[in-house]
Amino acid sequence: MARKKQQSEVVVHNFVAKYMHEVNKSQVFTDRKKNVKRGYSKHKQGRYSEDDRPSLWPFIGA
Repeated sequence: MARKKQQSEVVVHNFVAKYMHEVNKSQVFTDRKKNVKRGYSKHKQGRYSEDDRPSLWPFIGA
């Protein structure tokens, strides 16, 4: 009887599990509700007065 060739098993690399500990880290999030109560706003409102903004009304009526 002839010997059978042993087939090497295919190794499946799981890259998600391999790099899971490097990528998935816990993070501290800021409490938005507390910041709103303190007066924090992400986008500042009212930085420019109406006089500084260009207006098209004089050109439309002419």
